[in-house]
Amino acid sequence: MKDDILHRLTERVKELTALHRTSRLLQNYERPTGELMNQIAALLPGAWQYPDVAAARIRFRGNEFLTKGFHESAWTQRADFATPSGEGGSITIAYLEARPVADEGPFLAEERDLIESLAEMLRSHLEHLLADEALRETRDALEAQVLARTADLRRLASRLTLAEEKERRRIASDLHDHIGQALAFIKMRMREFQGNAVFSGFEEALDEILRLLDQTIRYTRALTGEISPPVLYELGLGPALDWLADYFTTKGHFRVRLRTRGQARELPEEMAIMLFKSARELLNNSLKHSGEREASLDLTWEADALTLCVGDRGCGFDPALSAAAGGDGFGLFSIRERFSDLGGGVTIASAPGAGCRVTLNVPLRRRERP
Repeated sequence: MKDDILHRLTERVKELTALHRTSRLLQNYERPTGELMNQIAALLPGAWQYPDVAAARIRFRGNEFLTKGFHESAWTQRADFATPSGEGGSITIAYLEARPVADEGPFLAEERDLIESLAEMLRSHLEHLLADEALRETRDALEAQVLARTADLRRLASRLTLAEEKERRRIASDLHDHIGQALAFIKMRMREFQGNAVFSGFEEALDEILRLLDQTIRYTRALTGEISPPVLYELGLGPALDWLADYFTTKGHFRVRLRTRGQARELPEEMAIMLFKSARELLNNSLKHSGEREASLDLTWEADALTLCVGDRGCGFDPALSAAAGGDGFGLFSIRERFSDLGGGVTIASAPGAGCRVTLNVPLRRRERP
C-alpha cells in the first residue's frame, strides 16, 4: 500500500514537472517555434509511467516534431487541439512495447488529463502566435500605407512648391514688365520736363518727384528679386546664391560668405529651386536665432552629387531635444521632406554654444549633365 502511494506521488510529480517545464518554455515567444516544439516533445516521454519505452510526437501547424524511435503502435494516447480559425495540431504518446493494462489501455487516467492539459497549452500558445502574426501584418500594412501616403504628400508638397514658385515668377515678371517699365517711362518723361522747370518755378518739386521715383524703382527691383530672383532662372544656382549672399549682407546687415568648389553644371529646375529656397530659409533662421551677424554658404559640385552647407557660429541648439519636443529645428523638418523627395538628405551638426551647420545633399544623375 505504501509503495503504491509512493508510486502514485512519483507519477504526479513527473506530470506536474512536465506541465511546469512546458509552461516555462512556451513563455518564450522569441524562440523559434521548431526549437520549442522539439524541446517540449523531448521532455514528454519522461512524464509518462513507462518512460523507457515511451516516444512522443507533436504536430503543430503542419509540422511534425518526433522523439527518437517514434512510430504509431498499438499503445498510443493522443490529444488534438485547434483554434477557432481552424489551425491546430496534436500530441501523441506511443509505447513501443506492451505494458500492463490500466485506465486507458496501458495509460493512466491522470495521463489523459496530462495530455489534454498539454494540448490546451499548445492551443493557447498557437492562438497567441496567430494574434501576433495578425497584429504584425496589420502593423506592416499600416506602415506601408503611411509610407505611401507620406510619399504622396512629399510629391504634393513638391508640386505646391513649384506652383508657388511659378506664381512668384509671374508676379515678379508683372512687377518688372508693367510697374517697373511704367516707372522708368515716367522717370524719362519727367527728365524731359526737368529742363523747363528752371523757368517755371517747379524745379525743386520735380527734383523731389524724381528722387521718389528713383527710390520706388529701386524698391520695385529689390522686391522683384525677393519674390523670385531672375538670376536663378537666367544664370543658375551658383550666381543665385551669390546674389542671395549679397542680399543678406546689404539688406539684412548679416554678412554671408559664399565658397564654391568644383565644376558647376545645369540643374533641373525643381532641384535648383529647392536648394535656393532652403538656403534662403536657413539663412533667415540663422539671422533670427543664431545671435551672430555672419554665416557661410559652401557649395560643392562633385561627379555624382551636389552639397550645400549653411553654417554659423551662433548659439546653436540640441537637434535631439528639438526633435523630441515635436520640431526639428526652425523649418528643418520641411527641408528634410523636400530633399527626401529629391533622393537626397539633410544632416545637422549643432550643439548649444557651438553654432549650427546644416548640410544639404542631392544626387546628380547622368541625364542632368550637359
